[in-house]
Amino acid sequence: MRLDKFEIITNNPLVCKTISRINHTQENTLYDVLTVARDRIHLGAKIISHPLAGSVKPHETPYRSIILSHSNDELDFQSLNTLEQAIERYQVLCKNNPDHLTQTSANIVERYEEKKRNDFQLIDCQLIKSSLSSFGLHLD
Repeated sequence: MRLDKFEIITNNPLVCKTISRINHTQENTLYDVLTVARDRIHLGAKIISHPLAGSVKPHETPYRSIILSHSNDELDFQSLNTLEQAIERYQVLCKNNPDHLTQTSANIVERYEEKKRNDFQLIDCQLIKSSLSSFGLHLD
């Protein structure tokens, strides 16, 4: 599959730095990642990586990356449903800390020590690389 058919929506600087061969859109907050991905799905993109993937709970990590495929122009209702359910799940899990969804990169630096930030970035980046690998795309 052609690399130009994929897009990564992310707020993770490590993803932008290490996966440069695929188009990416860097967003400022976790909520921005989710809503921009949803908007792209409305325009015909299909979700490739699940927005709730990984062993770290969504309300614990400040970073999220989502891979989309731009191979058709029709609305993919399964992708839309998956993303809408993920947004709802994030809102439920972040109910006690709603600011978690709208933390900017500056907020993340203030809130998490560097080692923890690096760990969260690495986990998210590895999930994205694993998803790409399942499509036969090895970028290392």
